[in-house]
Amino acid sequence: MEQRFRKVTGYVEKKIGDELVIVPVASEVAQMNKVFSLNEVGLFIYDQLLEPKTETEILHLVCKEFEVYNQVAKDDIKVFISEAIKAKIIKPLD
Repeated sequence: MEQRFRKVTGYVEKKIGDELVIVPVASEVAQMNKVFSLNEVGLFIYDQLLEPKTETEILHLVCKEFEVYNQVAKDDIKVFISEAIKAKIIKPLD
């Protein structure tokens, strides 16, 4: 079965233009040294992860929403997932 991913809670999100800035909050204090910024496509993916999704499901949604070649989208999604997990804004589910 393919790995699923989900958005992590506990962040302050602020949309600035076409980007979303995500700031972790600990004990009511924003941790500004751990700010994460998403472009339009990253924001779209991040929003889709309110509910658990597989990489394949994300790929279909991105290709439907944006004019992009399948392989380019697949490569970009892999990078997004890797970086978002490192930043702890999404998490893999068991």
